[in-house]
Amino acid sequence: MARPKKGDPELLLVSFCDILTISIAGLFMAVIITVFEATKIPELQMTPLARDTDKRPVFFECRGNELFFVDKDGLDEQVRKKLSTLNPSVRSGDFTQFLKAIQGEEIGNQYYKVDPKFLLVGMMALDARAGSRGETKQGIQAANSMFKTVLAQLDKETQYIAFLVRDDSFDLFRAARVDADKAGFDTGWELLGIDEPIKFGQGGSAIAPQ
Repeated sequence: MARPKKGDPELLLVSFCDILTISIAGLFMAVIITVFEATKIPELQMTPLARDTDKRPVFFECRGNELFFVDKDGLDEQVRKKLSTLNPSVRSGDFTQFLKAIQGEEIGNQYYKVDPKFLLVGMMALDARAGSRGETKQGIQAANSMFKTVLAQLDKETQYIAFLVRDDSFDLFRAARVDADKAGFDTGWELLGIDEPIKFGQGGSAIAPQ
């Protein structure tokens, strides 16, 4: 057998099978990592469970990183007064007659308008008033902010704060909830889609404190 001459490069004694095994193992690990990252489920934090209460909710909406006071009690009173002026046959009768009877008389406040179509089925649906502006995260910190003013007028023994939160406004919601907690109020919240309307009544919002 011929001996290698001095100065000739020595062959690496690594078998082809070993190289193939290492390559396949590396490829397999790369596939595992890729699939894991692609299908990773985000870590979810448990939200507090709702609990029964005799307190009444006071609603605020968090939308577009601004806070809006819904004032459901005030809107309910406007609806009640309007419906009381209608004949019973109209209130429980034909949909077209009902709309005609309330046409031209807007029900709402500075932030919302009531959609009359839903009143006939015992539901109050709210449309955001175009151009209305709420309070920002910085704005609610002011001593004379709308949020703090409303909280000061409420009774924490009989009322609690219910937040209707759009998914673009969680930072604002957290800041407002901290202020409500500091003021001694129970709080609850419900997530609404970006274009999901606010509805009260059968099938509407019923947020319990958490």
